[in-house]
Amino acid sequence: MTPEIYFLEELGVNQARLHAAGGKAAGLSQLMGWGLKVPAGFVILNAQRGQHPAELADYYRQLGAGQVAVRSSALGEDGVESSFAGQYESILNVSGLDELKDAIDRCVDSLTSQRASSYQRDKHIQSSQMNVVVQNMVDASFAGVMFTVDPVSGRHDRQVIDAVAGLGEALVSGEATPDHYELDGEGKIVHSDLLGDPPMLSPQQCSALFSDAKKAVQEAGAPLDLEWAIDKTGELFWLQARPITTIGSDLNELDTPLKPGDVLTRCNVGEMMPGASCPLTFSTTGRCIENGMQHMHVSYAGRPAVNEEWTQVAMSHGKLFLNMSGSIAAAANVLGVDAKSMGYSLCGGVVEELKEPKKSYWWIRLLGTMRMLKYLYTADGVIEKFEKRASHFSLPVTGTSHELASALDQALPFYSEAMAVHLQSSTTSGFASNILQGMISGGQESTAVEQAEAASLMAGANDVESAVLVEQLDAIVAKIAENKEEAKQFINATPADAVTYLYSADSKISTDFNDFLKRHGHRGYRELCMREASWADAPETLIATMQASVKGQLGGARKVMKPQQVDLNNLSRGLRWILPKAHNAIRRREKTKSLLVDIANRFKRSYRALGEQLFSEGKLSDTDQVFFFTHRELIDFVDGKVDLGLWQSKTKARRTALHFQDKLKFEEICVGKPVPIDPRIHVNHEGKITGRPVSSGSVVGIARVAFSVDEAAGLNLGEILVAPITDVGWTPYFSLIAGLVTDVGSSVSHGAVIAREYGLPAVVNTRVATQQIKTGDKIHLDADTGVVTILQTFDSLNNNL
Repeated sequence: MTPEIYFLEELGVNQARLHAAGGKAAGLSQLMGWGLKVPAGFVILNAQRGQHPAELADYYRQLGAGQVAVRSSALGEDGVESSFAGQYESILNVSGLDELKDAIDRCVDSLTSQRASSYQRDKHIQSSQMNVVVQNMVDASFAGVMFTVDPVSGRHDRQVIDAVAGLGEALVSGEATPDHYELDGEGKIVHSDLLGDPPMLSPQQCSALFSDAKKAVQEAGAPLDLEWAIDKTGELFWLQARPITTIGSDLNELDTPLKPGDVLTRCNVGEMMPGASCPLTFSTTGRCIENGMQHMHVSYAGRPAVNEEWTQVAMSHGKLFLNMSGSIAAAANVLGVDAKSMGYSLCGGVVEELKEPKKSYWWIRLLGTMRMLKYLYTADGVIEKFEKRASHFSLPVTGTSHELASALDQALPFYSEAMAVHLQSSTTSGFASNILQGMISGGQESTAVEQAEAASLMAGANDVESAVLVEQLDAIVAKIAENKEEAKQFINATPADAVTYLYSADSKISTDFNDFLKRHGHRGYRELCMREASWADAPETLIATMQASVKGQLGGARKVMKPQQVDLNNLSRGLRWILPKAHNAIRRREKTKSLLVDIANRFKRSYRALGEQLFSEGKLSDTDQVFFFTHRELIDFVDGKVDLGLWQSKTKARRTALHFQDKLKFEEICVGKPVPIDPRIHVNHEGKITGRPVSSGSVVGIARVAFSVDEAAGLNLGEILVAPITDVGWTPYFSLIAGLVTDVGSSVSHGAVIAREYGLPAVVNTRVATQQIKTGDKIHLDADTGVVTILQTFDSLNNNL
């Protein structure tokens, strides 16, 4: 093909030519079309070494025949799938026609350089055409890059500017350290990291960059990576625009509506749904939690009906929150429900931001209270009836995509009902434990000692489902550890080999393991997340924790320590009356939780089968994509009501976004739209962290901070586990640890129940433990007072060695 030459502004009038010019030239032409200032230039299409267009000299003269920048614009470069950043040549300050021709040839040669060829092989792509952009040089005072989303956090409500003095090549090459600015959605600087004083860019210059970039994003319809320069006169020029290739969809894409003063918390729901939720989980489990909580308010708090509004639950940045402002509405119509009690029930303390609603007439509140008592009293009967129906519930795992989708759509209301039943059961448990706590504290705000006393009494519950799980798994681990040689082989085995061993080993171990999965196989880490496979469906997910437990057994790990039975004769009449009821409520709560998870697991299997079927039908690129639709979107996708190609791309972007969402952390209480905590902000403290004691005792040890079950695999025997929250997936690690500290939780949360079974000191609801404690710190966990003290940091311990 013969090289062709065009001015950049001419490309936009011909889409085929624009595409053929490569990503860099196309981006510059588009910036011009959007009204942004771009240095004058031209592009040579299909540039060839030594075969320069006859018009080259004329085009160069029309630029002024001064210093120019010569840069590659190969096909595939600066695209959505790959950037080719730094793979091809860029030559700056080129003067004269001979130097220009030489620079063009060098760009052409870089197409087949060893560096570029290696990159192409790694990306499984081939670039067969080199186009070359020639532009007037900018006499830059400052230059840099601008990302219209934060490439580190993935937040689309942040824009990032890096600036260096002079040309931007020093920034791209890494030779210069930039001034760093982060702007919010309104263009306000919210964070900066500067080399010196004054900053390189003024607020006005940052504002100009923000305004132009915002306009470019609106025109492009996608996040952009932009290069810019400000010349000696202060004029802003844009030098490059390309799509950001490593970012996902907007982290706030599926956020639910909120009122400005709504008070939100991750407490409670953070235990049920730790981490970020994939869209399918949000639209099923999240929606079901909302419906279940609305059902409570219909039952006793005067709500007319369950509807599709989001008033009790909120989604923000991919994470579920409880909307306490929606829940406190019950206080208007029920006696004994107020902001203080709700704060203690959900967050373990008074939530100052939560305001009381205007109260209804006393007789309306009395009627609401009677309805609430009926709601609590009828829980056993409701659970019994639902269990019978649940025993006959099933979902298909074979069939066409239409058959599977139709069955899931029809069955979804049953999941909502299961959630409502569990929430009714859970409410009775919370109600009974609150009465118990109130009796101990005499109706006053309870002290840490009184909280510890209540936790000790609560520890006497027998036949708690989650505790039975612990006992049975520990028994299997103990049998494996009996033969030290086989135990060592098990510890070092791959997950697949370890599973094979468990199924084919000594008949007693095999039988016990199968019996364990038969009863508890529907459980697992993040067990209400539709994307997470259960232990029965992916037994290898249990292996790392079992291997850690076997290792602990060989080293003398802690055994389950059944709490001593409380002598009721030593208690007051009121405590003798309430304690058996509180124990029964705990058993009931854990039983309905297990039933809820069992039903959720049936949905998981059917959704997973649907993903496999859609993949086999060629409608999805991989089976995992099914989890990145909402339920309604998925049904429409299967029915062919949406564009398949668009949604394949959209679901992949959401999957990338989930990685960023999962890393975000929030304050325990948020008013209005939640704002992620900036991890760079140092939290000043005096080494003391307070929380709610839920299992008495005191221990000094080394902390192990783990944000997931996988991170907990690094636990050593005798360490104190510090985690955001624990669910049943963490259970096997309790035989290793010397104590437990969590950010959120309550006296009836999973960690509290299991810690009491093991006789482990435990403090929950510290809110900030994972932020302030680091792995390797030496800490004192006092679960009699609810205080965790950092005795010595990991760094200081190492410095003393």
